[in-house]
Amino acid sequence: MKRRILTVILAFTLLSNTVYAGVLGSEVAGWSHKIANGTDLYKNEFMSEQNGVGMQTEYYAKYTPNPSVLPIVTGGESVWGLRNIKKAEEYMKNNDISALMGINASFFSFETGIPMGVAVSEGKIITKDTESYVSVGFNGDGTAFIAPLKINTVLRFNDEELEISHINKYNQDTTPIINLYTPDFDDNNHNEVSSLTLVLNGIEGDLKMDGSLSAAVCDKFIYQGALQIPEGQFLLTLNENSDEELFNKLNTLEVGDAVEISSSCEGDERWKNAEYAMGSVGERLIENGIITDNTKAGAAPRTAVGVTANGEVIFYVIDGRQTGYSYGVKIETLAKRLKELGCVDAINLDGGGSTSLLGTYPGMTESEVINSPSENTLRRCANYLFLKNNEAPSGVLGGIYLYPFEEHYLSGYQEKLTPKAVDTNYYPVEVPQNVEISVSDGMGEFDAETSVFTAKGTGRATLTASYGGVSTETYYNCYETPTKIVVKDSAGKEIKSLNLIKDDVISLNFEAWYNDKKLKANQDSFTLSVNEEVGRIEGNSLIITSNGGEGVLSVSAGERICEIPVSVQSVYPFADIANHWAREQVKYVYDAGIVSGYEREDGLYFLPRRNITREEFAVIMCRMLGANVSEITECSKDFVDIDEIADWSKPYVFAMANKNIIAGRKGLEDKVYFSPRVTLTRAEAITILSRVLNLDELNENKFADDEDIPEWAREAIYMMTKRGFVSGYEDNTVRPMANVTRVEAAALIYNIISKSF
Repeated sequence: MKRRILTVILAFTLLSNTVYAGVLGSEVAGWSHKIANGTDLYKNEFMSEQNGVGMQTEYYAKYTPNPSVLPIVTGGESVWGLRNIKKAEEYMKNNDISALMGINASFFSFETGIPMGVAVSEGKIITKDTESYVSVGFNGDGTAFIAPLKINTVLRFNDEELEISHINKYNQDTTPIINLYTPDFDDNNHNEVSSLTLVLNGIEGDLKMDGSLSAAVCDKFIYQGALQIPEGQFLLTLNENSDEELFNKLNTLEVGDAVEISSSCEGDERWKNAEYAMGSVGERLIENGIITDNTKAGAAPRTAVGVTANGEVIFYVIDGRQTGYSYGVKIETLAKRLKELGCVDAINLDGGGSTSLLGTYPGMTESEVINSPSENTLRRCANYLFLKNNEAPSGVLGGIYLYPFEEHYLSGYQEKLTPKAVDTNYYPVEVPQNVEISVSDGMGEFDAETSVFTAKGTGRATLTASYGGVSTETYYNCYETPTKIVVKDSAGKEIKSLNLIKDDVISLNFEAWYNDKKLKANQDSFTLSVNEEVGRIEGNSLIITSNGGEGVLSVSAGERICEIPVSVQSVYPFADIANHWAREQVKYVYDAGIVSGYEREDGLYFLPRRNITREEFAVIMCRMLGANVSEITECSKDFVDIDEIADWSKPYVFAMANKNIIAGRKGLEDKVYFSPRVTLTRAEAITILSRVLNLDELNENKFADDEDIPEWAREAIYMMTKRGFVSGYEDNTVRPMANVTRVEAAALIYNIISKSF
């Protein structure tokens, strides 16, 4: 027994770097492990050299026929209807069959779930029609072969011999043939056509591919609609509108008449001894070592089964239609790959969204869908090819496995490993106490107290789990320096460049890749830096501190550096206010469309220290009030210098004068001037703004320069300062006759808007 236990050494094998270039491209990763006696499960990943293809991912089970593990064909509880591979496995469990792995099989009708072609289980015909199909057959000892299969079935009675064309197929209203329905079809025959129906009972024998049975007619009638198929009885039907001669012959049968149903296989003699058979309307891929001509179809997920020269059986799937994971293959490529795996005979099974492979990893109690179906869900299919465990649990420790097992790590990554155990027949058992786990090759460390493995260096780490005479090796790949670093934002979108503004905070996530394999990596294994004049790094976040500029975000792991250009745009519209005390006020009134700037070759400028004129302030006031000046052409005030007002400001000046918001200035001989290009004073600006607010209280304030306030502006200045719309200076002056700059005008208007509107 000890010698048998030791055969589980190297049950897990993980491939790291490129192994070879073959049909699917260069192999970049993969693993294999033994899931039962004579049965190994493989996953391989390839990088294709064909333009536009990219990654290819395949899975297959390699089965060496042995009595401990046997293949079966199963469709679940009935021929009629659809079920996914998990439901098919559930059916097997309910019938005390231990499934090890399975793949989808026949092409089928999406409406009925009935397989196209032949299906035989335990030597009994489950479904068939009149065609010849290239089929895979399995003998009782597990050996397999691929050959054409046509089953001929005849009904004999009263010196008559009639062909039974279909067994457990859907009855079409245009089909002039005899149909036979058994309880394997469903609980009823789902018939919708008016048919001559004969019910058979007293059945002796089985519906074998090469054999006969006897029965008797217990009922006869013409009926349109579905009929129950009682257990132990068969139904024979023939459409009422079928061939008249055939109808009359069958109609000669009467209740009590004995019948014989015989079947025979055309072609290969091996079919006489086959326990299971499954025909495929898909192409034959390889025949006697030669790829056939039936291989013209586009790339897709594919499923196939092949037989090697030494009798091994390959149950094969390749995923597709998933960018970055697996592209899929043409039929021709599928054939070449199976030949590369040693197959001398192979057939194509249903693929596309049907492609699925179910398996149970050693030590696990539940199976998993191991591949990645292209429709992101399991398709319901007709039937499946499974390998079943033909042995009972032994209870004797046979292997200890570490999970997870298919991993590639950036140096420094920590993974908690969980041991699982199987007996010598690959049934789960309790993991023994004090299992020893050691690391060789210096490629990492294992903490026995926490069960955590820490990856180190570059190379393959070998972890050995041992107990008594059982020892199992599991391999992990470690990389100090990745070939690529990918930086992503918090939403998972890749960042290739950054365009930001001051105070932006970007949370960063990092991925490390080795060739086309994503590595498991700790986020703190990456080192970040950025130009000081652009921003700073806090943890894994980039914080922008600049008001504008260019820089580079650098992310490194090992010797690999990823550099991302960072462009910081000023949040302010003008090039000359980014650091000004009133930048927020200027930005606000600019965004509101109240003030504008001056275009220069190197950008937009505000010119904050430039004095503002009376006509400019009239324009700003109109914009603040939202006044429509498009139809204003007359002024209600008789300004002496009205012709000196610029055309671009004239409607705005007229509008403000007409509303008595901006008054004129008295000159010589008491004439009134507007003085459009004269600089505005603080007294004038405050007075104009007070008129907009329509304040009616006088609250006297005393300023150090109170005597400088013109009498006409005194009340406005007192009211505006008392209400907080205008502030004085630190020396308690208000400086009424000081000129108003553009930035001061913007700040005044901002205060009015923020406090009043």
